[in-house]
Amino acid sequence: MDYIFPFSTCEIPQEGIAQPFSFFINIISIFIVLYFLFQTEKTYNFLFILSLLIFEMTHTFSHYIHLPNFIQVNMIHLTSYVINALYLLILYTYTQKSPSIYFLLFLFSFLCFDIYAFTFLPFIYYFSSSIIIFLSILSYYYRYFSKEKKNYLITIFIFMMCVMILIYNENINCKWMLSMFPGFPFHAILEIFGTIGFYYVCNFFYKL
Repeated sequence: MDYIFPFSTCEIPQEGIAQPFSFFINIISIFIVLYFLFQTEKTYNFLFILSLLIFEMTHTFSHYIHLPNFIQVNMIHLTSYVINALYLLILYTYTQKSPSIYFLLFLFSFLCFDIYAFTFLPFIYYFSSSIIIFLSILSYYYRYFSKEKKNYLITIFIFMMCVMILIYNENINCKWMLSMFPGFPFHAILEIFGTIGFYYVCNFFYKL
């Protein structure tokens, strides 16, 4: 069975709030993003963090109630395009370094794959391509930062990779994990890593 967000995330849906552990952890994420949003002074940075807020609000609502079909995951994924575009714009504006033609071709190739995956392939493929695009941009601009900021970027990279690994783990091992620990909200562990990741991303970019 394909991994379909939010229906087959590894927290068994309930009546009322569909996935309460994931929902409440994401509420914390929303407040973290809101805090940094109101601290931000630069336009691009504000728009970037605002796009993160829209993403996280939609994501949180997806754990509150499961709408039919792919409405929620489609909205979340479309927001990821805006996030990656603004993220690239901020790094270019801050470093004043244009991405090389080869890197742009690489991003364009991955974007084409992402659109194809979004249209025809299971969730895990276009989730992965979005994360890879984000991490690729981070890796490309890494060399232009001070040692202190590089250490911070490594922390962001680690948490993003943890989220990606945990998604793959759910995709492969969810049934086995739930058979070992029935009813345990494994997806909430992923959300904790995501919340910490949101903190580091917002804390880095709100004043960049």
